[in-house]
Amino acid sequence: MKNTFYALLIFGFLSGCSSQPATDGMVLDALPGMDAGNPNSLITFDGKIYLQLSDAEYGSELWMYDGKKLERITDMEPGVGNALPTRFFVYNDDLLFTALKEPYGRELFQLDGKQVRLVKDIGDSATSSRPGGFFVFNDEVYFSANDQVTGFELWKWDGKEVTQIADIMEGSGSSNPSKFVDLNGVLYFTAEQEGYGTELHKLDGSSAQMIQDLNPGPSGSRPQEITRLGNSLYFSAYLPESGMELWSFDGTSFKMAADLMEGTESSSPRDLRVIGDRLMFVANTAETGIELFSIKEGEAATLVVDIRPGERSSEPEELFVHGNKLYFGADDGERGLELWQWTEAGGATMVADLNEGATGSEPHAFIDLNDEWTYFSARTEQHGVELWRTNGTTSELLMDIWPGTDGSNPNDFAVLENRICFSAQDGKHGRELYCISHDTATAISTRN
Repeated sequence: MKNTFYALLIFGFLSGCSSQPATDGMVLDALPGMDAGNPNSLITFDGKIYLQLSDAEYGSELWMYDGKKLERITDMEPGVGNALPTRFFVYNDDLLFTALKEPYGRELFQLDGKQVRLVKDIGDSATSSRPGGFFVFNDEVYFSANDQVTGFELWKWDGKEVTQIADIMEGSGSSNPSKFVDLNGVLYFTAEQEGYGTELHKLDGSSAQMIQDLNPGPSGSRPQEITRLGNSLYFSAYLPESGMELWSFDGTSFKMAADLMEGTESSSPRDLRVIGDRLMFVANTAETGIELFSIKEGEAATLVVDIRPGERSSEPEELFVHGNKLYFGADDGERGLELWQWTEAGGATMVADLNEGATGSEPHAFIDLNDEWTYFSARTEQHGVELWRTNGTTSELLMDIWPGTDGSNPNDFAVLENRICFSAQDGKHGRELYCISHDTATAISTRN
């Protein structure tokens, strides 16, 4: 296999950049007219935003925005070829990502100062290794990749060498390690083994070890949403006799933390979020339908609130923790899916009926700007899906980028100092990069 480090491009000499004072609105029409630059995978790193963006001359490449200038910094696939950089993460003060590059396929690359370098051609051919699930543990990066010999297995990079840690599913089959989490200095993850299915594993020195065959046999317990709370891991897992329920692991033993739907039926816990000393999650019971629950480490799970009383569900979604607040969307049966919040002191309350009536605004894509304000997208009959912000008391519509009922559908948010940047479309151009200043933004509409 190749282990070549090489410079692909130097900053600053490529054409196709926009340099202008920071203003609210579209930063650059990268693909003029209704064609879309499709900015996505935005990440803030070293005081700048990095993203995937397309233009007519170079295709989809890596771009950088510093608040004044948006510029392309790679041409990894020369001409109009598409490198499609994505899965950005930060390691040892460098930005890493996966991208397509001939003759390697999709592999891991490193932005090191002003150079982009191939970390390793794991696939050792034009067939991609498609690395993913990157997790930094003990100053090393752990991830899943396919070397075209052993399938998708556990690998690590220590900043110098890339090595395979284990071939958990021996042979060409894939164990698909994922859902990495650190509990008290031990790396845990899920993986599949022949005859056992997908179960919880741990890194034991330089090898991987299944902790317990929680659901004996080839089906596996299929742990989902592994989340640390205190000194325990909480997750949903499946057993034939109990269905998909909430489990915990304290580093020594497993325990069913809550059997909310008794018998073989599943409560299907999802959207696990830690706030303070408790875990919030969404689950289904015969009495309440799908509602919001909470649990403290070692204690029993409790219903937070039955927003839509009785068997019918409020179906909370898009749970987002901002300081001591939990924002989410829920449907009380009268006002549709609207913006709610939960705090320890105030419990669960509706923040605002953003789209008045029974339809609901469907708030989503939350991101916090500072200690007070959270930005998100929501829909109203008058404006469509546009950009909003809330502090839990006041909610403000900030931009009507696509006037009328269609909406610009803001998404892929990132914070750059006091600005929120995101992708959107205005009906005259395709989806492009937009930014707005928090300090100077003026509300178009306000809900209290």
